[in-house]
Amino acid sequence: MIYQSTANGIQCNRLLRSLAERLKSKRVQMSMLSSLQVCSPQSLQIHTHRETSVLGEGILLPRHYGTCSRSHSIVAHHEQKVTPQSEGTTQPWPEARREKLRPDERQFSVRIGNGVQSPALLLDGSEPESLTIHFNIIDDNKDRPESPDIHVSTYSRDSVAPYTSVTERGASHNPADIVNFMFRTQLQEDLKCCLGLYFGNGAYLGRAFLSLDHSASMEDAKLPIINDTHTIVGILNCSVVEIKGIPTPEEPTPSPLHSSPSTAHHNDVISRFSDVTSPLEVGHRGCGVTETDKQLFTELPCLAENTVASLTMAHRHGAHMVETDVVVTQDLKAVLHHDLEIELSGRRKVPICHVASNVLENIPPLPLSVDGEAMRKQLLITEHDTEALEHIESQNKMFPYLSDMLTNLPPSLGLMLEVKANLPEEGVDSVKYHNDRNAYIDVILKEMFTHAANRNIILCSFCPTTCSILRNKQDRWPVYIILQGSTETYPDYLDHRLRCLPTAVNFATSEDLHGVSLFSGLLRDTPKETLDWIKSRGLKTFVWGYHNCQQKFRDQMRQSGVNGLIYDRIYEENLPKRPNTSSK
Repeated sequence: MIYQSTANGIQCNRLLRSLAERLKSKRVQMSMLSSLQVCSPQSLQIHTHRETSVLGEGILLPRHYGTCSRSHSIVAHHEQKVTPQSEGTTQPWPEARREKLRPDERQFSVRIGNGVQSPALLLDGSEPESLTIHFNIIDDNKDRPESPDIHVSTYSRDSVAPYTSVTERGASHNPADIVNFMFRTQLQEDLKCCLGLYFGNGAYLGRAFLSLDHSASMEDAKLPIINDTHTIVGILNCSVVEIKGIPTPEEPTPSPLHSSPSTAHHNDVISRFSDVTSPLEVGHRGCGVTETDKQLFTELPCLAENTVASLTMAHRHGAHMVETDVVVTQDLKAVLHHDLEIELSGRRKVPICHVASNVLENIPPLPLSVDGEAMRKQLLITEHDTEALEHIESQNKMFPYLSDMLTNLPPSLGLMLEVKANLPEEGVDSVKYHNDRNAYIDVILKEMFTHAANRNIILCSFCPTTCSILRNKQDRWPVYIILQGSTETYPDYLDHRLRCLPTAVNFATSEDLHGVSLFSGLLRDTPKETLDWIKSRGLKTFVWGYHNCQQKFRDQMRQSGVNGLIYDRIYEENLPKRPNTSSK
């Protein structure tokens, strides 16, 4: 609804149309704008048709402040403009940053820039080459002694500056930079923030205002930039992530087989496999991919991917770890499955977040797909061992619960658990998934706290935001980001951090992640140099991808010093076999 009942409303309507026209060929289209609302004589609110592309809330500040308490508090806080300083006192983020969030804490991260272009777009269509950004929290409660301590980290393709506490709340930004402001707070009420913007030469540009409510996480928010004459002069692009603390039980007593996950720096799972001198051998989705169009794989395993049977069999064939995928259903149950969509009864694909777990539970186990000697070789059974065959078939069930998998796998089998997330790709329609990342990640972590015991586990995701949430919610298991890069094999992700390897590595360093899992295609030319550079950042390296199915390439990766090798059909590798053991 466009407010037009007062002169202010008509003026704002014209301002909106003028803004849209000037940005028409840029990032904001008039067709995306759905409403403009004057909340008071001091405030203007702009909306778009898409929930994920909210232009944000801009506060118009007329010379007469009026009686609106919300706007008045903002004016009072910023009546004296903060000027940028060339040098400021900085302090490194204290070691406590590596600690997980307390249950009553919230963490907010405000990311400015995408690593490609300026985050600010002015009404004349220009983009500032450089900016200085000042971040302030607006607190209406004058009785509170101090605001949360704000930290800032800047990274790009070429460099990374870890989190520091900047007394003047300022950070320089160039088009290739990504600047991340972050703070933690125990306050549960909604917070408001102001970003003061200056050109590279120190000239004042304007301010942008941001409301951080309990549903604050949003990608690609567009905030109006307001100058000293209280008019909009441009748009500031940013992304906001809210991370909520989660109660975590005490860690289990270490077993004789492995040390406690918290005893090694960066939760080094690799060092806890005391019998391993070469890279960890990791079975991809267990014994290998079966849900595929066979363009990349001519022979498929007889056991279905991501089933307890396939994961267990990979262990018997010598795998130190298995890689598997976890998604969350409509009724918030964590199950193993690779895709965010499933096809039920021949119908079109349905997002798994719209499917209840009891529907998946009623899907019967899959019959074994290969007969004869090849099947017996894969399953490590004899011709007449019908009892063992029936047991394996009973575990060849798609969509097993995460809790059942953690309970039934052999205790010595490590786990690389990919937390699935919705990531927009170029030229590909986005799949709808759970909007509240905190809620569905909490579902997964609670299952792990209950059932993982001492198992060696690495958490990983393609999604940088998911990695940050996993890293800050818990400190029991290490977190890796999965990198695809820019390749002809798969559509490019829209997030520049996933297309550019150096930027992704610097993101991982900035966010204190523990490692990266690289697409094999990124290592065809200079594998050792690339891996050595990543390791120099203190990160572990795993490699995944169809190139790993070639014996020659696997040997090359081993010689290059990779920490973990993820590949299909691990039963074809000449690894020491293990006996059939129970997880109980």
